[in-house]
Formats: sequence, structure tokens, C-alpha cells
Amino acid sequence: MIKPFQYYLQEKLVRKSSSNVSMGKSLIEKAELRLKKVGREKIEEEEASISFEETYEVLREALQSLMEIKGFKPYSHEAIISFVKEYNLLSSEKINIVDSYRILRNNSVYKAEKVSLEKCEEALNFAKLTLPEIRKVFERLIKER
Repeated sequence: MIKPFQYYLQEKLVRKSSSNVSMGKSLIEKAELRLKKVGREKIEEEEASISFEETYEVLREALQSLMEIKGFKPYSHEAIISFVKEYNLLSSEKINIVDSYRILRNNSVYKAEKVSLEKCEEALNFAKLTLPEIRKVFERLIKER
């Protein structure tokens, strides 16, 4: 369960620093390149877990780019999601979806659980729709600095 953002700060799972626009820009550009690569590959059932992990990484990198603009360095995937929730940067529905993908990715990476082709394709479509939204938030945060 995702805890309030303050918890991650107190537990040193997030470090406050100065805004790092160049790091944020690198992260969001990397997310966009990763999505382009994953999106043009034909996903087979046996590779679905790997493609899913790459798709999750698109979302994680993009959301972490927002933290860099605000001057936070995360040391936890949960902290990234908590940050997005704290600052209302995505809808609650989308935050919940990303969190469910975080859990599924952890199970895939650390427990070797397979991700279905259908779930992988769902996540890829979600990333394709959500990444441009995250990019807009990124641009807005830069202007607000």
C-alpha cells in the first residue's frame, strides 16, 4: 500500500535536493525512446513479461522526471507513485493503474511470475496514452519553477 509522501521523506526513501531539469529531461526523453522501441516490437506470449517490465520502466522514468523538476530523488518505486499522488499530477485512476503495474512488475522481476500477453498489451496502450500527458505535466512544471 502506498503511504503518504511524507513517510518516504522521513524514511529517507526520497531525498530533497535542488531542481534538476537536465536529469528530468534525460529521464522523460529516455522514457519516450523506450516506449518507441517497445511499441514497434511484436510482442509474443513468451516475451510478454520482459516487454511488460520495459513498459513499466517507461512510466517509472517519466514519473521520476517530474520528481527531478520538483527537486526530489527517489530510492523507491512506491515513493514515485506517492509523489505523483501528493502533487495531484495524474488522476487517481491512473495512479492506481500505475501502482498495480508496479506490483505486477515486482512479481515478475522478484518472483519470476509471468505476465500475460493481454496484460502487457494493456500496459503498453496505457503508456502510449499516458506518456504524452506526463510530458505536458513535465513542461508545465518547468514553466512554474
